[in-house]
Amino acid sequence: MWSPKSRANKSERKRQGPRRHLNTKFYTSKAWRETRAAYINAYRHRMIGLVKTGYWITRNGDRLPLTFSQVTKLLSLDYLPCEICLKLYAAGVYETLDEGVELDHIEPVNPENALISEGYGNPFDHNNLQLLCKRHHARKSNREK
Repeated sequence: MWSPKSRANKSERKRQGPRRHLNTKFYTSKAWRETRAAYINAYRHRMIGLVKTGYWITRNGDRLPLTFSQVTKLLSLDYLPCEICLKLYAAGVYETLDEGVELDHIEPVNPENALISEGYGNPFDHNNLQLLCKRHHARKSNREK
């Protein structure tokens, strides 16, 4: 019986090695690591500042009012939530918040060379970045394929 955890499948996965993409050099560069750290720090300050006002303001300018319990929960988190989860949580659609672990480009970057932005999003622009959980990042990546 075939199983994704079978020994035959494990040896096949080992031969493939880790997933590589054309922009590996870009995503391991110092410039990207610094941009990522700066964005996450800015997002942390933006989130705390806006949550204390009782509203979450989305990228398109929508003001979503937060209840007292939502504000309390957001301020007690020991991680940064996914931006899509946070928007849906503020709108009352989600009851949980997943941790944002993937920094994603809203407008995709050039798959051949991320530094060439003609027709693609700017790879270092904070307005072109969002922090996503694994689930939302996978959904967005699948839509882009």
